[in-house]
Amino acid sequence: MKKHAMSLFVLALGTALSAPAATIFSDDFERPLSNTVGAGWTEVESDAADVALVSRSSGGQQLQLRDDDPLALASQLGGFSTLGYSDITLSYEWAPTNNTESGDFLWVEWRNGSAGSWTEVAHHELIGPAAHSSASWSISGAGGLDDFEFRLRVAVNANNEGAFVDNLSLSGTRIDAVTAVAEPGSFALAGIGLCLLAFLARRKVGSRAVA
Repeated sequence: MKKHAMSLFVLALGTALSAPAATIFSDDFERPLSNTVGAGWTEVESDAADVALVSRSSGGQQLQLRDDDPLALASQLGGFSTLGYSDITLSYEWAPTNNTESGDFLWVEWRNGSAGSWTEVAHHELIGPAAHSSASWSISGAGGLDDFEFRLRVAVNANNEGAFVDNLSLSGTRIDAVTAVAEPGSFALAGIGLCLLAFLARRKVGSRAVA
């Protein structure tokens, strides 16, 4: 009984110390169809339509990346501050274009400022046609930076192969939010836990006296 009560106390305390993720950047690409993505995206492409906003079959718009010369690339090189954040997460939906095949890939990468080296977040093999899949990745070492940058690129072998990306979100846990939750929550739960332990101790002593 005592172990069970302690387990419940620890679980409750952990819940109180957690804080919801805050959105640092998001893009659902719901803008007019265009060969220019906008919203701070930097494009590398051989023609204007390789990195573009196109229609999604289920409705709305999405980001298109295609071509092999150069490999189509969309970057957020302006950077985002992750100062004051921990647990940085990048989430998105992705799908291959219809004619992709084994050996074609979508790469997701990040770096710390323009002088940093690109580090892989994830890569997805593009074998189409296929429905959109959801992906969410925790990026180790990405918190507490003043210039967090990320990019999406395709590595394909034909100029009409590529990938679609939609509903992208960069989020993190605000460190001050965790502290704010912890201060009242931890004190209250600590008091409850101590009262519970004291009650169990008295109960144990009472049981011995009866015996």
